[in-house]
Amino acid sequence: MASVVVRGIEFPAALDQGLAPEQFKRRFLVEGDSWMDRSSLLVPSLPDSLVAEYNAQPAGQGGDVLLISIARFGDTVDNMGRAESGEFGLWLRTSFNNWKFDGVLFSGGGNDIIDAARDTEPGAGILRDCSKGAAPTSAQQCINLDALGDLVAQSMDPGFLKLYDVVQDSPCKGIPMFLNDYDFPTPRNAPATQGGKSWLYEAFVKNSIPKALWQELTDLIFIHLQMTIASWTQGRPTVRLVPTSGTLVPAAPGTTGSSHDWLNEIHPNASGWAKLAKVWHKAITDVLP
Repeated sequence: MASVVVRGIEFPAALDQGLAPEQFKRRFLVEGDSWMDRSSLLVPSLPDSLVAEYNAQPAGQGGDVLLISIARFGDTVDNMGRAESGEFGLWLRTSFNNWKFDGVLFSGGGNDIIDAARDTEPGAGILRDCSKGAAPTSAQQCINLDALGDLVAQSMDPGFLKLYDVVQDSPCKGIPMFLNDYDFPTPRNAPATQGGKSWLYEAFVKNSIPKALWQELTDLIFIHLQMTIASWTQGRPTVRLVPTSGTLVPAAPGTTGSSHDWLNEIHPNASGWAKLAKVWHKAITDVLP
């Protein structure tokens, strides 16, 4: 039997076609954003590459796994937490006859941060409007740390806590949750679809961030994001950080398409996903051989 990934919406049809979850060695529920869903409309993300990594292991060492993904492109931790009684909770709380989930694979936080930078009026989110006052000379001067702190304390932390509590209040209580640590993107005009909007690029242009500070500011934003995600493991021994940061070769500045390990501004390409899948596979099998 080979490892497979099935989208939640496809699960009933897969059962009709002979899928038998109880026959897999491990079963994981996948929740999160585009890193667990799709890099673009046609390019899959981590679950597909992780399944390929499991299937590439020597015979008898792979351990057949079933990944059921309910991740959604663009989703935020805040939204996932608000909807905790929905699909995520339903999957975990359902009592299956011969099986339960062995773990949760989770990616969240990136969209919360990016939305608060890009989808607000200049100066109204986590970035300062640098068209006003003296020109900034460092990334620290471009970010509103108070607004970022409020975002984390009022939306992101409570959102994750709700998801964690759902796991602990389900028949799957005590299963490990593996958290995506992302990696450092390169701010550039490289959207997921032709004619679409980029993420950091759009945010930096809107807030008149000097181009010389773009990479420094991106790194600062993602360091804060990674610190937030790491904090979710504190006091929760079943929550584990997957150390993906620093895995990928950064995209070349100024490029508008696939570059090195990145398909677009914030999503890896096939080579990037393959590298990340190895990190995830090791992190998971260290806990669940």
